[in-house]
Amino acid sequence: MEKAERRLAWRASPPPSLRTMDSSQWSPGKPPCLLLLLLPAAPAAASSPPGSSPESEAGSESGHLTSGLGFRRLDVSAASLPPSSLRDGAGGGPGPETEQRATREEALHRGPRARVCGTDRVATRAEGIPRPPNKEDFVFTDRSLLFLLLSAPLPPRPPCAMARRGWAGHPLCVAVALLWAAASPAQAGRQFVNEWAAEIPGGPEAAQAIARELEYELLGQIGSLENHYLFRHQSHPRRSRRSAILITKRLSDDHRVSWAEQQYGKKRSKRSVFKGSAENLFNDPMWNQQWYLQDTRMTQSLPKLDLHVLPVWQKGITGKGVVITVLDDGLEWNHTDIYSNYDPEASYDFSDNDQDPFPRYDPTNENKHGTRCAGEIAMQANNLKCGVGVAYNSKVGGIRMLDGIVTDAIEASSIGFSPDHVDIYSASWGPNDDGKTVEGPGRLAQKAFEYGIKKGRKGKGSIFVWASGNGGRQGDNCDCDGYTDSIYTISISSASQQGLSPWYAEKCSSTLATAYSSGDYTDQKIISADLHNECTSTHTGTSASAPLAAGIFALALEANPNLTWRDMQHLVVWTSEFDPLANNPGWKKNGAGLMVNSRFGFGLLNAKALVDLADPKSWKGIPEKKECIVRDSSFEPRLLKASGEVAIEIPTTACEGQENAIKSLEHVQFEATIEYSRRGDLHVTLTSPSGTNTVLLAERQRDKSPNGFKDWDFMSVHTWGEDPTGTWSLKIVDLSRRMQNEGRIVNWKLILHGTSTRPEHMKKPRIYTSYNTVQNDRRGVEKMTDFVEEHTTQENLNEKTKEAEIPSSDGKTKERPFSDAMIRLLQNAFQSQMASNQVSKKRLNGNSNIPYEHFQQALEKLNRASQLKDSEESLYNDYVDLFYNSKPYKHRDDRLLQALVDILNDED
Repeated sequence: MEKAERRLAWRASPPPSLRTMDSSQWSPGKPPCLLLLLLPAAPAAASSPPGSSPESEAGSESGHLTSGLGFRRLDVSAASLPPSSLRDGAGGGPGPETEQRATREEALHRGPRARVCGTDRVATRAEGIPRPPNKEDFVFTDRSLLFLLLSAPLPPRPPCAMARRGWAGHPLCVAVALLWAAASPAQAGRQFVNEWAAEIPGGPEAAQAIARELEYELLGQIGSLENHYLFRHQSHPRRSRRSAILITKRLSDDHRVSWAEQQYGKKRSKRSVFKGSAENLFNDPMWNQQWYLQDTRMTQSLPKLDLHVLPVWQKGITGKGVVITVLDDGLEWNHTDIYSNYDPEASYDFSDNDQDPFPRYDPTNENKHGTRCAGEIAMQANNLKCGVGVAYNSKVGGIRMLDGIVTDAIEASSIGFSPDHVDIYSASWGPNDDGKTVEGPGRLAQKAFEYGIKKGRKGKGSIFVWASGNGGRQGDNCDCDGYTDSIYTISISSASQQGLSPWYAEKCSSTLATAYSSGDYTDQKIISADLHNECTSTHTGTSASAPLAAGIFALALEANPNLTWRDMQHLVVWTSEFDPLANNPGWKKNGAGLMVNSRFGFGLLNAKALVDLADPKSWKGIPEKKECIVRDSSFEPRLLKASGEVAIEIPTTACEGQENAIKSLEHVQFEATIEYSRRGDLHVTLTSPSGTNTVLLAERQRDKSPNGFKDWDFMSVHTWGEDPTGTWSLKIVDLSRRMQNEGRIVNWKLILHGTSTRPEHMKKPRIYTSYNTVQNDRRGVEKMTDFVEEHTTQENLNEKTKEAEIPSSDGKTKERPFSDAMIRLLQNAFQSQMASNQVSKKRLNGNSNIPYEHFQQALEKLNRASQLKDSEESLYNDYVDLFYNSKPYKHRDDRLLQALVDILNDED
C-alpha cells in the first residue's frame, strides 16, 4: 500500500525514472503551460553544512517550492543557481552538488514573488503544506533552466512571455518564437517525449556503445521485442512540443541502427459509456443481479439471458491455473473481491515505471476502468462481497499504461509483458471512437502482437481480447480501428439485455463474437468491483463485454491448456450463437454455412459449447496456418469521384499447387492505399467467390479528412471457412453527391489467411442449437431466410428487385416492406411497449392486434423518409437524436414505433 498512500498523501519522493511525473498534468486535451527561464551561471554561494537537507533550513528567508508527485522538495533560498547544482532527485538524498542553492526570487523575477503565467497565483509555498494534484510542479535541471509546469492551458500567445519584462530581444526568445511559428500542423497535434525507440541488430552491446557515443541513456529493451531498445537523450528536455529532428536523424543515420523513432503521446480512449437454484448458488450480495450469467428475465418477452457459464462451473472449471492481465489505467489489487486472485507477476506500471499497478485516485474516480474490467473476470466467489467473476479462480494482473502519455513503446511493452506467464490480455480501449479517427498499432506495438502470437505461452500464442468500440452514436465503425481490425485480436462486441445491438456499438467486418453489456438507459448493466473497495452495478459499453469474453476463454484454457491462439479463434467462430440475437437485421449465411453479422460477428458467446468443443480428448487442433498474397502487377491507379464507382475483379487460385495453398479461409485482408478528398464518404465492399458480400468500410459522416488510407488493412472474418478459389469482387463507391470529391486508389493487395486442408471440426456442417432461443419473437417463423441476408449475387439481386416492385392501390409501384416475420416481430415489440404503459394504451382498440395494414403504412413511411439505401438501415438506424432522446420509451425499434404512433394519431 506504500504507493497508494504516497498518492493519497501527495508526498514527494525520489522517482525510479523521469516517467513518474503526475500524468494528469500531461492530458492530451489539456496541454501544460511551459515557461522557460534562462538563468545565467553565477558564482557559487556559501554551501550548507554537509549532510543537511533543504527542508532543515527553517529560517530561510524565502519560501519553499514543493515538487510534484515523485520529486523531492527543493528550497529556493541561496543567491545563485550554478550549473549542475540541483538535479531531479534520482539519488534520493542530498549530495555535494545539492548543497548549493538557487537564486533568490527577486533576482529571477525582479520581485519578491513570481506570478505564474500572468495569473494571480504565486509560485511559492509555505513549508509543510500538502500538495493537491494538478498544481504547479517545479523541477530544477543541471542546465540552469527552471521549468514551471502547470496543468492549466494558456491562451494562444508566443512562448516567450519574458518579452514583457524586457527580454524581447534575447536570442532565446527570438529562437523559441521562430520555432513556435514554424511548427508543422502534424507535429502541433503531437506531444513528443524525451524517448527514442530503435532497432539495433547488434544487440545490447551495440546499444550500449551507441548510447555512449551519441549522449543517450539506454533505458533497456522494449518489452519482449528482441533488438529493440529505448533511449533517453541526456541534453534534451523530458517533453517537447516538437520533434527533435536532428537528434532523431543522428540516431537513425548510424550504420548500426535499422530504424529509429522519437516517441510521442497517443490518445487512447477507455471503452466505457460515460454519463439448488442459480440465485442461491453464491452468497455474494450482487450475484442475483448478474443477469448475464443466469436466466433472470424480468418478463417473458425478453430473450433468455445467459452466456451458458453455469454448466461449466458445475464441471468444476472456474479458471484455475490461467493468468489474465488487464491493460488499462491500473488495478486496485487490494480490493476485497480481487486480492485473493491478484497476480503481481502479471502486473506492472508503465505510466510510473514500477511494479505496482495501483491506480491514481482523483476526485472523479477517473481511473476506475481497469479495476472494473478485472473484477468482471476474477471477483472471488462466496466472500460476501460484490459479485462473482466469470473465471473466479483465475489469476488476474493489471498493466497500468493509460493514465499518462501513451507511446508506441509503452503499448508494445504492455502488449508484450511477460508473455510466457500471462495467458490472456484483455484490452477495453483504443483510438478515439469519434467517427473520424483512423489509427492502429505503431511499428513497435505491431511487433509485440506478432511476438506474442509466435512466442507467447511457450509458442502456443498469447490470447488478445479487444473491445470493438463505442462510437456508434458518432457514426463510427471499427473498420478504422487497427487494434480490433487485427488478425491477432479477438474483437468482441456487445448485446443488451433485450438481445439487441446497443446504441453505442460499432459495426465492422472484423468483429468475431459478442458478449452481454449495457443497452438502453432502462436496461440492466454489468456488476463488478469498483475503486475504494466498493462495488458497482453500472459498468457499461464494449469495455464490459471484452472482460466477460476473456473470462470465458480462461475457462477454455483450464479445460485445455494446449489451445493455441488460432484454436481459440476457431472455437469462438464455431460455438457462438446466432439465435439469441436473431431479432437484429444484418444476419447472413456465408459460403461455409456460418451465420455472421457485422454487429455481432458469429454471435453470442456460449461458454459451455466452447469448453465442450475444446475438450482435449476430442479437439484435433487446427492445421498449419498459410498465407497467400494476391496482386495485380499490371494495375494502374484508378480515379474515384462522387456518385461514381470503381470495380476491381480479383481472380485467384489461392496459391494452388504451392506450399502456401489455401482451401479453407480464416481472415481476409484487403490492403490498399486510397487517396480521397473526403475519406468519410467512401464505401468499400468485397464479395467472395462464394457470393458472401462484406462491407469493409462504411461511410462516416464526421470523417472529413483528406488524408485517405495509406497501406491500410481492411480485415474481414465473414468468409471464414470458405474456399477462396475463384474471382473476388471489390467495389469502392461514393454516394454522398458531394461533386467536389475526388481521389484514386493507388495500389492494393488481397491477403488470404487459412489452411491447406479443412479443419477436422469443420468437415461437417455447423448445427445451431436453440438453447437460448428468443422465447416469443421467433415463434411462428417458418423460414430462416426471413431473418437472414442472402448472398449478394446479380441473379438474386434481380429477383429481389422484381419482388420489391409491387403495385399499390393507385396503380403506382411502391417499395415492398420488410419480411412478414420482421413485421410480426415489430408488432410484438410495439405491443410490449403498450403493455408496459410506455405508449398510450388507448391507441389500441381493446386488446385487439394492430391491423396489418398499419405496419405496411409505417414501413412505407419510414422508407420514404429515409435517405439510406437498404431496408435494414432504414428500419434500424435508431441512433439519431431526434427519436432516441426525445421519446418516453427506449427501444431498438423506436423509429418504427414513432411512425406507428403517428399513424394511429392521424386516425383519431
